[in-house]
Amino acid sequence: MSRLQAGTVLVSVLVAAASAAANGVWAQETVSAKLDPSGMVRLYRGDVQLAMIELNAHGTDWTHAPQESATAQISDLPDRTGKRFEGTLPIPTAAGAGIRFIESVKALPQSLRLEYDLSMTGALKLNGLQLSVNLPVAQYGGKDLTIAQVEGDPEIVGLPLQQRENNFQIWNGEGAKIEIAKGAEDAITIELRAPTDVVVQDLRQWEHPVFEVRFPAIMEDGGRDVSADDRFHLDLTVSLPVPVKLQGP
Repeated sequence: MSRLQAGTVLVSVLVAAASAAANGVWAQETVSAKLDPSGMVRLYRGDVQLAMIELNAHGTDWTHAPQESATAQISDLPDRTGKRFEGTLPIPTAAGAGIRFIESVKALPQSLRLEYDLSMTGALKLNGLQLSVNLPVAQYGGKDLTIAQVEGDPEIVGLPLQQRENNFQIWNGEGAKIEIAKGAEDAITIELRAPTDVVVQDLRQWEHPVFEVRFPAIMEDGGRDVSADDRFHLDLTVSLPVPVKLQGP
């Protein structure tokens, strides 16, 4: 995997459920985008969770810092079409330092736009900094994931029903478009503004029953030293063929 340089990281993601409209399942439905006080976003079709989107990081020794551990102040966007989260994601191994984030979540007629501006509260070392789209194993296990690449034919990768012992990484490389469960009712397409590093993982090894589609800004075994001068920007749009309604907080 190529090393991404510290600075601005632009990731645009298009998430679409492609085939459900054809059989009429989606015609009467609305997708709920449930906002957590920390800034995490969960997408539901009725009672079925389709995805969870979160900013998260790893301190030294790959100590995970999930977005649910963050604290944030929440306000309405100026046009009242969404929410703004301004807070800090603590890094357990960083002696009090963390990642300061400003996140906006804006509802459009059939989509959701999310932007993240990130800076550091002080000097720290990170093994990972990423945006993750997590897919429930119960919903997507046994289905295929198709990855369009810059060169060559798309790769088709199976999301395993059963956990593969000591083989949690399903795919990694550079991708331009990711289609999950293509042609199925719960299909999701992740389309990038520009090709970028993509990692697909099975997190059941860590007792999390999800497949993670990760877009890393930092992913280094040796870690990377970052300081208060470093800045990152993450930007994505989530689109679906039905209206998207924000819920909470």
